Order: sequence, then structure tokens, then C-alpha cells
Amino acid sequence: MDSLLHTGLPVITAFVVGFIVARMIHAKPRQTVTLPPDESISDAQIEAEVRAGHRVEAIRLYRRRHACGLIPAKQAIEVMARSKGLAD
Repeated sequence: MDSLLHTGLPVITAFVVGFIVARMIHAKPRQTVTLPPDESISDAQIEAEVRAGHRVEAIRLYRRRHACGLIPAKQAIEVMARSKGLAD
């Protein structure tokens, strides 16, 4: 019985790992909805939110204005805050 476990375990492990890798390779791509940039939001509005200390609102507006993700927007707002001398 012990030898059966030692010979069968690597085979089962290889099968499971192969199955997981195959699922990852053949996974359906996620559909992402990309909205067009919102031209009605001005850079001055975003800057006003940064100056007021409303970083979350500034990031939200930046994301809508430039149609970008969270991380690029956060980085852009941090750079804007540093350039205005408002960095924490």
C-alpha cells in the first residue's frame, strides 16, 4: 500500500497541476467596459479637489476625465499634489 502511494501521488499531482495550468491558459478573457473620456470635467476641477484635500474625489474625477484605471489615476494625483506642495 505504501509503495502504491509513492508511485501514484506524483501522477495525481502532475494531473492536477496540468489541469490547473490548462484552465489558466484557456480561460475566457474578461470583458472590460471602457467608457470614453468625460470632456465635461476640467483639469481645474481636479486640481481644486486636490487643493481641498479631497484626494479620493480627485482620483474619481481624474479617472472619469482621462478614462484610465485606479492606479494610474492615483499616481497622477500624487504627482499633482507633490507639484503643488500638498504632499503628505
